[in-house]
Amino acid sequence: MSYVNKHLARTLEQQHKRSVRGLFLKIQDLNNDCTLLRKRLEPHIDLTVYKNAIDYVNQFVSHTTILNLKFITNTQNLEVVVLHSLLLAHIIENEEAFSFEHTLLQGYIHEIFALNDHAKTLYTNHQEKMLHYMESQLT
Repeated sequence: MSYVNKHLARTLEQQHKRSVRGLFLKIQDLNNDCTLLRKRLEPHIDLTVYKNAIDYVNQFVSHTTILNLKFITNTQNLEVVVLHSLLLAHIIENEEAFSFEHTLLQGYIHEIFALNDHAKTLYTNHQEKMLHYMESQLT
């Protein structure tokens, strides 16, 4: 009986590790998708206009910037992918002629929200804080 319980516990632990690893890889894929989308937009926009939004996001990125995203601690971080998508949403909102990119981003945001229950709340909270931060930087 003891062997069965140990085996079951080990199997459940391995299954949990695979699930968690899969979640982090999905976050990393979404961050990569957001990076590719941003790089697609960069030739057509002036990033200096979005300095305050970028500065807000950079507060939550470790050892680098959102424009040069590196390190597994950033690429596999739920908060970073939420902020990355929020920055892209802000840029696309203020630009014209990016309807295809807007559709792509909406798909990414939908996938982010599907990662866990906390993602949507995190997005909403950071959206409000980012707007407040940008308003405070204008004065």
